[in-house]
Amino acid sequence: MQTQIQSPKTSEHLLSWELFQHHYEDGPRFDELERSYLRARAIGRLHALTLEDVLHLKTKFWDVHRDKIIVRDTTAQILVTIQYNLVAGTVAPFALERPDLQPLMKEILNFDISSPFMLNEVGHGCDARNIETTATRQPDGSFILDTPTPEARKFMPPSMPIAGVRRIALVFARLIVDEEDRGIRPFIVPLNDGKQMNKGVQSWLLPSITGGKMLDHALTSFDHVGLPANSMLGDFGKPANLRVQYLAAIHRLGHGALALSLWVIPFLKCAVYCVGKYSQRRTVQEGAGGKRVPIISFRTQQLPILHCLAQIAVMDAFADWATDQHSNNTALHPGTKHGLAVILKAVFLHDGQASLANLIERSGAQGMYPHNQMAAFEALTRATGIAEGEILVLSIRLATEVLLGRYTIPEPIQPGCLLAQHENGIISDLAEAKMKISDHRNDDYNRQILPHLRPMVVAIGQRMAYEAALNAGVDKDLLALYEAGAVKSDSVWYSENLGIGRADQSRTECHALDAVLPRLDEHLERLEIEPYCTAPMLSPDRWHGIVNAVPTLTGNSEARFTGAERMTSKL
Repeated sequence: MQTQIQSPKTSEHLLSWELFQHHYEDGPRFDELERSYLRARAIGRLHALTLEDVLHLKTKFWDVHRDKIIVRDTTAQILVTIQYNLVAGTVAPFALERPDLQPLMKEILNFDISSPFMLNEVGHGCDARNIETTATRQPDGSFILDTPTPEARKFMPPSMPIAGVRRIALVFARLIVDEEDRGIRPFIVPLNDGKQMNKGVQSWLLPSITGGKMLDHALTSFDHVGLPANSMLGDFGKPANLRVQYLAAIHRLGHGALALSLWVIPFLKCAVYCVGKYSQRRTVQEGAGGKRVPIISFRTQQLPILHCLAQIAVMDAFADWATDQHSNNTALHPGTKHGLAVILKAVFLHDGQASLANLIERSGAQGMYPHNQMAAFEALTRATGIAEGEILVLSIRLATEVLLGRYTIPEPIQPGCLLAQHENGIISDLAEAKMKISDHRNDDYNRQILPHLRPMVVAIGQRMAYEAALNAGVDKDLLALYEAGAVKSDSVWYSENLGIGRADQSRTECHALDAVLPRLDEHLERLEIEPYCTAPMLSPDRWHGIVNAVPTLTGNSEARFTGAERMTSKL
């Protein structure tokens, strides 16, 4: 299978390539994976990122993660973001000062190779600081890489040969020098030549994750694998602070928390476009002998579609603001930038997971089929909550820092708005509860405070997103509907603390929905997502496409049910 030589200017041009034409057939898993790897190469070469783009988080870098091409092949896009953010981003600072890394950097950026990022192990997920993989320095300066226990096998990153593409990984291991543990370092480790595994490297292909076509996740172990002296990134001296050194080594995970969250926007755009169009052409009969009406005429069908459109408009504005802060606000402390990434991730997952679940539900049986794309979006959004730091853990750490006064978040621009009052109320209540607890590591804090910390971060995110959208001039009707949806997500608080009862909340939401509904098609078309959507539910022609792709059975049997045979014999 070959990719075309041409170099299109936008990802929409890629859709005309034969490589991107396969939608409905259910071929062997390895054929699908091979196609995804070649698509990842095409997408990567399309964006043509440079070392500076990756290192300094230029606009081109963020554009990669918001490209709508992800809805055509989520697996390909996963490969792209791992390679560009985690691997290229980690190697880039060293490549500036080490000429020997320049050829590797070019291969990574041009997708001549596939580069997994191997940090976590089976026995060490959230506590990656305790990984067991070792890289022992030899007298000649080289290293021996070993997996000492089954729990130390690298977990999830793909490692086996696919599509003839060489695989060179960034493997995190404990540096051992003269029998002394000197902390965790990244090592450049060739895994295979595109056809077979390197000596001493073993790979186990894991079952596919539920939700459609997914990456070839694997377990990987190393048995006395020799590495040259220049394979390690960084020096081999013992750091003064092992924790600080570890956080510096994995610094790209912080950017990844933001980058991966941006996927939720194209996921929602494709899902709401498909369900919005489907809901207008799908009809039901009003009672016995009544006329047929489109299901979009029912408020229950309108709710998830219109709320999702409002969320997308606000998310786009929030993403613009957050990525600009990351890239261009040099006065912002790195810790604050990481905090903003966590906040954005929390609110994107909060809104995205709920909307995808509701949209799938309102699609009936159609929504269950992976060919309609939404199941894959839901699964990958769920995975995004774990990748580059579990959102629950990240939220707990961030919120605890805020409550302890070690970290400050940007103040509300409009402290009197509903969402700012909600944020302030949640934080104040938790801070007051925290004052009665002597230590944030004791059982009282665990039972009374911990369960409320993720909702606290979501409250902060809802306010920030609303302010970003307001500042960006987002359509006032969509903005009003977003606010109504945010209020609805914590209805009891607004009722108890601001005196806005359920009836008032419902009336406000109803007015906002009525304002957005007449412009439904306008809002759907402004998403500019249709060329990337392949869902059969979009039209009868696409439905026929999937019917023609599935196995068809015919025959000449004249089987009869038993009762019919007995009746014939009596006659």
